[in-house]
Amino acid sequence: MTEADSDTNFERTGSRSTDADRRTDRDGITGQVVSVLWNRTENRPRALWRVLGVYMAALVGIFVLPALALAGTELPPSVSSVVTNLIAALTGLLVVVGVAKYVDRRPLTDYGLAFAPSWLKDFGAGSVISLAGMAVALPVSLFAGWVTISELFSGGAGANVLPLAVAFGVFTINWAFVAFWEELVFRGVILTSAVEGLRSRWLSDRGAVVAGVVASSLVFTIGHSPGSMGAFGFRMVLGLLLGAAYVWTDSLALPIGLHFLINFAMNNIYGLSNVREAPEIAMLIRPAFTGPSQFVQVYGLVNGAAVLSVAALTVGYVIFRNGDLRSRLSSTYLGGE
Repeated sequence: MTEADSDTNFERTGSRSTDADRRTDRDGITGQVVSVLWNRTENRPRALWRVLGVYMAALVGIFVLPALALAGTELPPSVSSVVTNLIAALTGLLVVVGVAKYVDRRPLTDYGLAFAPSWLKDFGAGSVISLAGMAVALPVSLFAGWVTISELFSGGAGANVLPLAVAFGVFTINWAFVAFWEELVFRGVILTSAVEGLRSRWLSDRGAVVAGVVASSLVFTIGHSPGSMGAFGFRMVLGLLLGAAYVWTDSLALPIGLHFLINFAMNNIYGLSNVREAPEIAMLIRPAFTGPSQFVQVYGLVNGAAVLSVAALTVGYVIFRNGDLRSRLSSTYLGGE
């Protein structure tokens, strides 16, 4: 071999090495990008993207689709609300079924939907707890002189309202839809996904559960577009309560029951939201609020204290039910006790 041939071979070898290095670099960069998006171990998108995907689908279900379906209609407030939340519930259910089958590849029971006699018991307990806890608010405001009762068994006023019994029944269904789809999305999918994504060598299982409850509560709060710090704090506390109820029981039954009656009690039973003066809404008790707004507004201190009463009663029920307040959250990816 001549010296020239040797040089040529050396150049070819060097060129091949450079090309291989470049391919390795490209593979490395691509791999890093893919790693941010995809969990190779679990063969599914990472938790952040699963959460964002479900969240965006929920926004479409509650804002876009109902707006298209109800465009140009003039329905009674109760009917308009129930149709909106029926669409949202159906959208949420379809999204969750799709995620369970094609993304997470797990049963729906992983999202707290393991129906059994105990499920109805927890749902009923949550409903009674919320009804009792939220009952604190109105007597406090009455005692302080911040409210008067303007009407009992009020069907609402306006040209397009339903009779009280009918409107009350429709609102019952409406708040059941709200509780179902919001708990399925925010607790069943988002909280579960957050906990699974947060587990790492640096964060214990307990730490991941706590962080997941906080993260899902933050998403829940932002999703309700809080317009003030009071509204933000109220929603955040409510989200933490509902998230804790979910991980304490590994079921959506208790948080759905709590959520259902908190909404129903505030809007239609005790009229605690009437500070907004909604004459078209049916209420068993229609109060007229005159007290300081920081106390009697919808997200004021009085209603906030009532939610804390609900939280205290929930803690008592869970201790009675389980004997402790340990997390019982389990799933295909988390395992179980």
